[in-house]
Amino acid sequence: MRSFFTAIGTLTIVPCHHSMIATERDLGRSVLFFPVVGLAIGAFLLGMVRLLEPVLAPAPLAALLLLALALLTGGLHLDGLADLCDGLAAGGGRERILSVMKDPHIGAFGVIGLGVVLILKYALFGEMIRRGWLSAFLLMGLLSRWAMVLASFIGRYARESGTAQPFIGQIHWLPCAGATVITLAGTFLISKGIGLIAASLVFLSVWLFNRFLESRIGGWTGDTLGALSEMVEVGVLLFISAV
Repeated sequence: MRSFFTAIGTLTIVPCHHSMIATERDLGRSVLFFPVVGLAIGAFLLGMVRLLEPVLAPAPLAALLLLALALLTGGLHLDGLADLCDGLAAGGGRERILSVMKDPHIGAFGVIGLGVVLILKYALFGEMIRRGWLSAFLLMGLLSRWAMVLASFIGRYARESGTAQPFIGQIHWLPCAGATVITLAGTFLISKGIGLIAASLVFLSVWLFNRFLESRIGGWTGDTLGALSEMVEVGVLLFISAV
């Protein structure tokens, strides 16, 4: 159970004593439960819709969901997305990009990246609510956190040290395989073939993004993992809306 609570403390702001005293080995093992935590996040959003749909229109409800998701995750993944946008927009070599990404201040391209993602999420949340496709929230949470596990397994760390170092390039194949089994089983139960197609597209996206990051900054950082989660959330909802 230590690994499970460590996963909760890593991906959300929910206080978990185990995550505060977790060793690097505990952190590596916790990725097994990343999809489970993602599923729980999606279930929380679905529950909010069930509770508030009778009294709120889809537009304000979508805004509340967006706020709740940002608060629940501590805005960590959104921060990573903004840092990545600023770094890539700065141009230059690997060290230049990593230096800009580490800067705590947000730049114009970070604001633009955040704005685009938040607008897309708001529109897609409203679309899912209006059409009654509430299982999409489960799929979104499940696949986005699984993507982080895949990236950590196949990627290598771009910095010499950092908060994501215990994950990226360090996790054993067994937790990754377990997380994959949980994810594929969950996606099939949630939406049958559509879910499995979405999972395949997520796998392809992680592989392509890994190639891109290796060519630009030599690998992954905590910021890029957060950015990946945000992009997969949007991508999954776009796919569901399209099909």
